Amino acid sequence: MASVLPGRTGGRNGQDEFGQMGMGRWGEVGVLAVARMSMGAQLQVVGALGPLLIGTLAADWAALGSLIGAYSLAGIVMALPAGMLLARLGDRPVVLAGVGLMGLGGMILAISPDFSTAIAGRLVSGVGGTLLTIAGAKMVLDRFTGPAVAMAMGMMLMAWPFGIGLALLVIPLFGEEWRLGLWWSAGFCILAFLLLVVTIRRSRTVAGQPPRLSLHRHEWLPLLALGVVWAGYNAAFAVAVGFTPAFLVAGGASRAEAGMLASLIGFSILPLQPFGGALAERLGRPMLATVACIVGMVAALAATALGAPAWLTLPLFGLLAAPPSSLIMVFAGKVLSAETRAFGMGVLYTLFYLGLALLPPVAGWVRDLTGSAGAPLLAAAGFLAFCLIGLAVHAAATRTVPAAAR
Repeated sequence: MASVLPGRTGGRNGQDEFGQMGMGRWGEVGVLAVARMSMGAQLQVVGALGPLLIGTLAADWAALGSLIGAYSLAGIVMALPAGMLLARLGDRPVVLAGVGLMGLGGMILAISPDFSTAIAGRLVSGVGGTLLTIAGAKMVLDRFTGPAVAMAMGMMLMAWPFGIGLALLVIPLFGEEWRLGLWWSAGFCILAFLLLVVTIRRSRTVAGQPPRLSLHRHEWLPLLALGVVWAGYNAAFAVAVGFTPAFLVAGGASRAEAGMLASLIGFSILPLQPFGGALAERLGRPMLATVACIVGMVAALAATALGAPAWLTLPLFGLLAAPPSSLIMVFAGKVLSAETRAFGMGVLYTLFYLGLALLPPVAGWVRDLTGSAGAPLLAAAGFLAFCLIGLAVHAAATRTVPAAAR
């Protein structure tokens, strides 16, 4: 049986994509995973501190949702330029700039005296997160082929929910000292930056056609449909982990207990994250697996909001969230050619950040409107249900593309 681990995809004289000394592709994915872990923790820190920030940095739940969503707002503007920067400057400067800005924005948030300054800090961090996210996805797609793409992408992507779960466990340890939680998050990003500085030596040079600053005509519709799916899927995940602690506290749980239960979402995604997508690819039914998992996620969130045991439904939600994350990115890799990959990642993540910026405030607004702590979870279930339409459009669009154009 052929191995799912293809040979090296680039580099001269045995050099890998990142390093002069050649860590190996899987080790390099691990370095990116550490940086993405710090990004997940930074995204989640506002949600984990939620009740403590009401009346301090945020006036109400809608404002808290805006603080959560502001992290992604900069990505709406920066995603396409980030793809262009990747094509012009290479991986190393873009990745280092991204994680450095994450650390800077985290420090601004930690010292912020009011909502406006806090929003500014989240925007700076969001610019950094955009650069890291797009560069990391392109790096994996550049160096892996076949089922190994799903496995490598899953390894990198799983660091984000792991960071989210870690924040939900660590933040309650600071008690009422919410600024310490913000400083912890900023310090995590700075640590990741230092690790990248000493590890990533050189950007990869890819031979072949020069990068395009547009897509081929047949790539637009399937990629835009995937962008809608990627936005809705990730916004639903962010709303689930961001509003679940408050939902559980409203039901009588302590902050520590609520954080522990909510962290099950982030940690339960880990067992299937590296392998679920690769297995679906090997079995030849990646689209069916994606649809089935999203339907299950909708059911798990609805059951949680309606009073089902959270210790059961939250891990189920996280477990089912694992395969779609890598498979959606695999679908994107199949749509894009090598010369459109950088720009295409910018297009995909423009929609991704639109969803993350706009949908969490909608969930917070639904909470304010209804007064129900479970309303944001039902809103997240609705976001996921809409993803099924995007998957149908993507599947139909790819079926109509001539084989020679794929």
